[in-house]
Amino acid sequence: MDWLHSCGGAPSLMLLPLGTYHNNQYYINDQCLLCLEDLIKQLDCDDPNTHSRRLGLGYIDILNKDLKPILISCWRSWPKVFRSAVKLLVGITTPVECVIYDRTPNQRLNSSNVTNELTQLLSNAKEALVDGNVTRAIIDHAKHLFSKQPLSCNKIEFLNDSLLLIRNILEAPERSVEPDPLIPSYSRGDTYEFEHRSQQNEIVRNLFAQGFDKLLLDMVASLACPEKQDQWVVAIVQVIAAIYKNRRIEDIQTQLSKMIKSNTVVSFDNDGENISSQPLRSQYHGLQQTLSLMSTSSSNSATFDNQQEMTDKQRWKTRIRKLGNSLRMQLSNERTISQLLAKFTIDFMLSGFSVILQQLPQQLKQKDNHLVDKSHFLWLLVSFLPFTSHLRQKSTCLKQVLTTNLLCYLVWVVVQETENVQLNSINTAIDPKPNLRRLRLGVRAIFEYLQALEKYSVIRESDSNKNNLSQCVEEWVFQLHQMLLAMNELRQLFLLQLHHFNKEIQSDQCLFDIICANHALLLTLERAVQQSEYKASFDLDHHLKQFCTSTIMARYGSALEDFKTNDYFVNESIFTMLRRVGCEFDRFDLLCQPIILRPLCKIWEEEFEICDDWHDLIECLIRKFTNNLLDDCVMVSPQTEERRSPDKESFKLMESNQQSLDTLDISNHDPLSKINEEIKALIRQLTIAGFNKQLGWIQASLLTTCAACLGTYAGQEFRYPVCCSCVTMKIPCPIVPWTEVEASGLRSERFRLLLQLMGLIPQFSQFFFYPKIPSEWSADVLYSYALLFGPIPDHIHFDLTLVKKVPLPILPDF
Repeated sequence: MDWLHSCGGAPSLMLLPLGTYHNNQYYINDQCLLCLEDLIKQLDCDDPNTHSRRLGLGYIDILNKDLKPILISCWRSWPKVFRSAVKLLVGITTPVECVIYDRTPNQRLNSSNVTNELTQLLSNAKEALVDGNVTRAIIDHAKHLFSKQPLSCNKIEFLNDSLLLIRNILEAPERSVEPDPLIPSYSRGDTYEFEHRSQQNEIVRNLFAQGFDKLLLDMVASLACPEKQDQWVVAIVQVIAAIYKNRRIEDIQTQLSKMIKSNTVVSFDNDGENISSQPLRSQYHGLQQTLSLMSTSSSNSATFDNQQEMTDKQRWKTRIRKLGNSLRMQLSNERTISQLLAKFTIDFMLSGFSVILQQLPQQLKQKDNHLVDKSHFLWLLVSFLPFTSHLRQKSTCLKQVLTTNLLCYLVWVVVQETENVQLNSINTAIDPKPNLRRLRLGVRAIFEYLQALEKYSVIRESDSNKNNLSQCVEEWVFQLHQMLLAMNELRQLFLLQLHHFNKEIQSDQCLFDIICANHALLLTLERAVQQSEYKASFDLDHHLKQFCTSTIMARYGSALEDFKTNDYFVNESIFTMLRRVGCEFDRFDLLCQPIILRPLCKIWEEEFEICDDWHDLIECLIRKFTNNLLDDCVMVSPQTEERRSPDKESFKLMESNQQSLDTLDISNHDPLSKINEEIKALIRQLTIAGFNKQLGWIQASLLTTCAACLGTYAGQEFRYPVCCSCVTMKIPCPIVPWTEVEASGLRSERFRLLLQLMGLIPQFSQFFFYPKIPSEWSADVLYSYALLFGPIPDHIHFDLTLVKKVPLPILPDF
């Protein structure tokens, strides 16, 4: 029965025979299960614009009147009803961002009322589920089912629904409460703020007291079984992210260090109370202030009439009662919650972190899995990788975490989000914030990966006391370093980020993250190159010379403007690069930009404390600048830099000796006739015009993708992570312009026309950023297109007998 249409737009309790109260006892109706199943179906068909069914259920307060008593009273006697109630509640409490999809600005404006109503609904649900009896029933039932192995499909579905419900409640916003006007601001203190932020803490306290943390870790451990690799992993990560929501990782790290030093364990008694809780002096102080203010208020209340006086006194009494309750519920304070999370962090890092990192990327790489948000996984890496040094994790555990597969995935994510950010900056109908967040998390995750590796990459001199364990540690670190030397795309990734950085949509902190991650990578590469065991042909100076451009140096100068408030590592990363460019490569001309000179002069004038090498750099730069070298400097106005769009400022124009193609006539070109001849003609024209390197870039990309399709890089995906990831996921492979010369080709109209004829640029797409190789192309098609650019180089990575030339053109289906 469609209860929505039956009652004119809002459901009626008379049409929802779920149950009834009698003598303060809730009784399940015989039709309850059928009604719940019908409600679930109706909710699945909800209007995506108005969400009228979801809001209708909130309007009749079905959660408090029916679902909550069902969950508390019937999980033993009516298990099917219980599970259906949980499933319905998952649908009702789905986060707003999961049901409000991308819209145009006008649509987002019109949907603001709906968003506000959904937010109100979620706040109501959070208030209702603060009741520990509800979460206890859900967790106890989940424990009971999980203990009965093997699990049926229905039981697995319920366990997943239970995780999603807990995620939804933890993600739901707390209702904002206006300050009590009768209590002055100076008397509220931390107690007042604590009371109105306590719902999340109370829910977390209930979950941990009821054993949810142990259940969660057991479910993570079960993922190690091959037949259960697809179960729960996404929901588990989302729940963990929700538990740590809005909590400072630094605070948890502090608690973690204290617990490790003192072996402190936060425990509960049978009633779920903290055994080791201590009085909160600040709250007692707040109570005393309130009592004092009450006394003062009572003595001065003669001017009020009797009714107003009684109302005020009643509010004071209510306020004191609340404060007293908050003093007795000490587990809800931030300090104790941090202790609980620190203990959970230890258990998770030792028993579940590596399992999650092995399983979740496989879920994220599924082409049609739209329910997985990469940001949760990236957040997990950014938040938990720093804990490895605090726990002094065993090398075997860390070896399972710091894998090249993980790093390859991160490189692919950053490249993908870079393109999305640039496209969204052009297409104003799409909100760029989600992509910006994922981009920054991806860069931060790579930085934390490299920092964690740094802790375990100090190579000790061989001596007779070295044991087998230390040799094993060094061996896998050596191997990982060698693989990093072969990851050209990882090295170029941060150059790409610096070129594309757009201050109009990206924050300064994003720039700091890019610079620090690049610095951490360079330090790791330097250490790897210096080891005699590595006999790889890697020229670090050749890579560093790519940073010797005015655009890149302007980025570093912009980051240095906040040198007083910058973290030490940020300033170190900036000065190290400036010193390399100026002193090692003698390119002081690139440093003679106002955006660089201005902060350096302030540092010199204010005698800001920096190391001697940096002082030497500033002194040398000032001396060269004053020795009539100003005319040789490249003066770039930072204001001009900021006004340029990303695609125009990203790369230098082509070399001056290349011919202009503006005079070539393309007005009579028919892209649907004689495509082969046209492609060959365009290649000849571009070759004459000096586009040899750009054409070689396209040919090399086609051959690399061909090799990936043939499985040449199996086990060595780190050599070309972007290409191999796309081939594995069967999605179009971007041809990323890693260098300035490669990117310059995309600014040529004739070059873009060539790519469009080949099917590397969508025929009818309004926006594109990277050319893409269609996923439908076989190895033979890729090889045949590569032949159009000339002879196949000798250094290809696959056997030519594995491919054959096929007729062209192949019109792709975008």
